[in-house]
Amino acid sequence: MQFAQPIWIFIGLLSCLGLYILQSFMQKKRQRALESFAAKGLLGKLTENVSDSKRNLKLVLLLAGIFCCFLALARPQYGHHWQEVKRKGIDILFAIDTSLSMRSEDVQPNRLSRAKLAILDFVDQLSGDRVGLLPFAGSAFLLCPLTIDYLAFEESLQAVDTSIIPQQGTNLAGAIHAAEAILHNDANHKILILITDGESLQGDGLAAAKEAAARNMTVFTVGVGTPAGELIPIQQNGRREFVKDEEGNFVVSKLDEKALHAIAELSDGLYVPLGNQGQGLTSIYQRKLALLPEKDLAERRQKIPIDRFPWFLGLALVFFVGEFLLNSRKLAGGSLLFRTLQWKKNLGIILFLPFLEVLYPATGLCTSPGEEFFTANEYEKANSYYQEALEDDPENAAPRL
Repeated sequence: MQFAQPIWIFIGLLSCLGLYILQSFMQKKRQRALESFAAKGLLGKLTENVSDSKRNLKLVLLLAGIFCCFLALARPQYGHHWQEVKRKGIDILFAIDTSLSMRSEDVQPNRLSRAKLAILDFVDQLSGDRVGLLPFAGSAFLLCPLTIDYLAFEESLQAVDTSIIPQQGTNLAGAIHAAEAILHNDANHKILILITDGESLQGDGLAAAKEAAARNMTVFTVGVGTPAGELIPIQQNGRREFVKDEEGNFVVSKLDEKALHAIAELSDGLYVPLGNQGQGLTSIYQRKLALLPEKDLAERRQKIPIDRFPWFLGLALVFFVGEFLLNSRKLAGGSLLFRTLQWKKNLGIILFLPFLEVLYPATGLCTSPGEEFFTANEYEKANSYYQEALEDDPENAAPRL
């Protein structure tokens, strides 16, 4: 047994406790009013037919019924059934650059951190679309498969940093080829969002984009950084330093928008700069993805708990009916069993009375001869009959039936 909203249990306990305190206060107030109305010796006689134990039992039944209602609000669940969950949406794979150049701080706090924050904001807009995560540098690997579990996706995204790919570099072609292997289904639109600074040091990104377009995969490119560029900070021996080339010159990483434009155009996609607030991804969603027709996504069977609140509503009804029927006065004339039998006996007599009205006239049992004489205006004969009846039974002054 589990409860979907257990907060109602605590609210119910507090409500019942408050009602019990209020009832106790009102009882004491009524007792003081009675004491001021009647003398102490007389008060006991006036209330001798009131049963304190029954009053307490009625209060217990009332509180139990109220608490059962709160238990029903808490949505008790027991058991489960399996349900095939189908959602509508599209498949979106995020390929995020994790090369050292993504440490540059020409956008705050740095390129990689800003890209991760923008992806989180983007995913918050989705409903039913599957998302996946593909970090890449010199190589690429799938960190989070396509899923509608956005919490799991966000946890995977938080684990991304520039050390997650041992092989350094920026291989845009490798990322696109890896995405083709992941977006191999025909059920949905194949969407790849490539987030990078565009400095492709390995592979042929344009050729890979052509192949992706031939396989009906759309590549959207998002540029992170600025065309002016920035130094690449690194930590060495506990000190902050910057990346240098073989000649000892500082390396300035610049955003290559031209290459990213070309890759997006070859696959009928769109290039946008990420922006300081991640507005580039929002633009892709509003201008492109929101306009795509949605397809059914068949997910694995989902375990659905079974609500059992009717049990507690039924129990509450039993308590309320019991409280309503219970009399707070002491039993008069014997036990409850005796009163029940006596009530049934009286009910039988009441139900049988209409039959007497029909039966007695037919048998002549409902009237005496004296009454018949009296009805026929033969008063002397009626008087003679009653005189004889009195002589036969002097103790009974009523006419015989």
